[in-house]
Amino acid sequence: MSRSIASLGLAITLAFFASGARLNSQESAAGSSPRQLLAALKASNAELLQKQEKTLQKLDELKKQAEQLRILTKRS
Repeated sequence: MSRSIASLGLAITLAFFASGARLNSQESAAGSSPRQLLAALKASNAELLQKQEKTLQKLDELKKQAEQLRILTKRS
C-alpha cells in the first residue's frame, strides 16, 4: 500500500516538472533586476527576523513558567 502511494507521489512530481511548471520563486526572479531581488531578500529576511524575535519571546516566557513550576513542585 505504501509503495503504491510512494509511486503515485513520484509520478505526480515527475509530471509537475515535465510540464515545465515554474515555482513561485522562479517566477518572481525571472524578470527582476539584481536590486529588486536584493530588496525582496532584505524584506523577507526582516520578516523572518521579526518572527524569530517573537518566537524567542515566547520561549523565554515558557522557560520562566517552567522554572516557576519547578519551584512550586519542590515546595510541595
